[in-house]
Amino acid sequence: MNNTLQCSCSKLRQLTRKMTSIYDRHLASNELTISQYSLLARIGKSGPIGVIPLAANMGMDRSTMSRALKPLISAGWVETVDLPLEMLTDKRSFGVSLSAEGMQKWKKSMPGWHKAELEISAIIGEKNHRALMELVDDANTKFQHI
Repeated sequence: MNNTLQCSCSKLRQLTRKMTSIYDRHLASNELTISQYSLLARIGKSGPIGVIPLAANMGMDRSTMSRALKPLISAGWVETVDLPLEMLTDKRSFGVSLSAEGMQKWKKSMPGWHKAELEISAIIGEKNHRALMELVDDANTKFQHI
């Protein structure tokens, strides 16, 4: 066995914990975590969307997505909506959309998200930041079947 191998997952989790703390710090004034912001942003950009396609788009399973949406629905930022069956992929699924309050919350928190992006870019360098995004996008494409 090669002793120079390192655990990819451990290294990535270490990095994402550090990045998450930066985002969460910048989003705290809006009472959001980066996970919540990401959901608001994804729903806001896509418009009404089925929960199953949303979960697949974010690389989450259905039950994790449902748990993540509950506090956003309770806060009144996300609302369930009726969608045509072809948008749901499953008869048991449902659609979600940002409420007016959710849209306002997302837009109001964008500057904090942007500050986090700038801080991360300043720490690792703009060139490395772009390269990291390209590498992650490429890897996500290759892992799409999982």
